[in-house]
Amino acid sequence: MKNIFPGYYKKTEDEIAKMWQNGLLCFDANVLLNLYRYSNETRNELISLIEKLSDKICLPHQAALEYNRNRYEVIADQEKIYKEFILKLNQIEKDLKSTSKPPFLSKKNHNAMQKVFSNVNSEVEESIDKYCNYLKKDEIFDKVSTVFKGKITKPFSDSEMEDIFKEGVKRYEMKQPPGYEDEKTKKDNRKYGDLILWKQIIQVAKEKKIPIILITDERKEDWWWKIKDGRNMGPRHELVNEIKQEADVDFHMYSSERFMSYGVRYLKEQVNKKVIEELQEMARTERLLISRKKMIMERRLTEQKVLEREGFEKIKLIEDEINHLKDRINSLRHEIEIFKNVPSLKQGIQEQMIEYSIVRQNMEDKLQMLLKEREYLLDKYKREPLKGFGFDGK
Repeated sequence: MKNIFPGYYKKTEDEIAKMWQNGLLCFDANVLLNLYRYSNETRNELISLIEKLSDKICLPHQAALEYNRNRYEVIADQEKIYKEFILKLNQIEKDLKSTSKPPFLSKKNHNAMQKVFSNVNSEVEESIDKYCNYLKKDEIFDKVSTVFKGKITKPFSDSEMEDIFKEGVKRYEMKQPPGYEDEKTKKDNRKYGDLILWKQIIQVAKEKKIPIILITDERKEDWWWKIKDGRNMGPRHELVNEIKQEADVDFHMYSSERFMSYGVRYLKEQVNKKVIEELQEMARTERLLISRKKMIMERRLTEQKVLEREGFEKIKLIEDEINHLKDRINSLRHEIEIFKNVPSLKQGIQEQMIEYSIVRQNMEDKLQMLLKEREYLLDKYKREPLKGFGFDGK
């Protein structure tokens, strides 16, 4: 049965070991960008592991492009994070000093606390200087460039990219992975970045005819197969099926922490527990951030639905009033016609016509105001205008 539904089959340890032995390790841009977020020890360990596996690594062109496109932004973000941390630290220190010395601390502990503040501040300042220097001379970039020299795949042609964009429209409409989650946050053709990456991975698989393991720190559901209790079962079954059909190879995925754990085991080296713990902690932090973003998004969607419902109800009220005014104007017009044809009423026809004109103009002015408000609400709540509520102006 697993041959018919390979995407729903969780690979055994023996099968994964064979993939490591015979397959190709492809890296996503986020793995390389996260190197700027790790401690020196963790970063060096991860780069060293990749170097030791250099005979079986590959960097898809799209991943290389996104790494180069975003690395300065990541450096600047990290610099900002450290500066914000110093501001918070200085505020805590200032608050403590504002009451002289905390009465619950001995002089010894108070002095020790001041020394800790000083040491932490110095260390963070060094980190800020380090990130500032990365903007001038990026040693991480130099290492990454050396490790992946001759390992970057060829880019797609312009015509191939256009075909991918067209396919992406259909895939995203059907929520076919990968990449459809990026439609919420990215504009233009950049939202197809993950799909381009995936197509390049398939292309490599076709050329080399060997199993593919993707190392990615992507956490979104358009890459990973997760069951209801939150456990990660591996890559999405659609991805496993697609690459099997297109290239007839097996496919698996790892996050950086899993790659580090399995990589050292594959090389029969000792695991650095501190490095693994740091990678796991970053993964937990990212999952927490994703969960918070999802909660905020769901809350905003709920609020939007409430506003849309209220807006739609207001639109209906406006349309009812428009209909009422339209009927009233037509009724007044009809009354004038009756006055014209009844001899006994002709004496006051001029006064009636003046009154009718004033009432009609007032109603038309109000009608136009209501129509504009209605169109504003329709545009605001993305509703299609309902037919049959126009006014001919006669």
